[in-house]
Amino acid sequence: MENKVLRQQVEELAVKVSGEVEESFGVLILKVKAPYIIEALTEAKNFLDVPCDFLHDLGGVDLVDHFEVVYQLSSLRGTQLLRVKALVDRENPVIDSVTSLWQGANFLEREAFDMFGIIFKGHSNLKRIYMWDDFEGYPLRKDYVTEPIEVRNIVRTRIEGE
Repeated sequence: MENKVLRQQVEELAVKVSGEVEESFGVLILKVKAPYIIEALTEAKNFLDVPCDFLHDLGGVDLVDHFEVVYQLSSLRGTQLLRVKALVDRENPVIDSVTSLWQGANFLEREAFDMFGIIFKGHSNLKRIYMWDDFEGYPLRKDYVTEPIEVRNIVRTRIEGE
């Protein structure tokens, strides 16, 4: 990590939001709890001299005991990169929507909702984006169960045979 200014600002932000700072493959990672996500991302977006003002991607991760929502940030004016991970409770998977900061988060949040069941509070149109409306469950959760291929083949054989 070459950008000492970015590191300093991320470390100061981590203190404010009770977060942790890590680095992986040259990218700084700020881990925060879900209630701090708007504060953390707003400040990162407005860092002096090294703003992380472009949201490249947002995605969910199932870590069995909790979820993470991962925000990949960079800058429109520099080379800085920052990954922000928000820890989300598995039993009550709710986090604030960041569409007020980046309108481009709209479909990304819908995807995380559809695949993991993470609820983005304040999202204007949080509904399934890939799965049909009455689909039950969230297919990218590690506890999601599908039928074995043998069961699907039996059902298919019965349908085709009738």
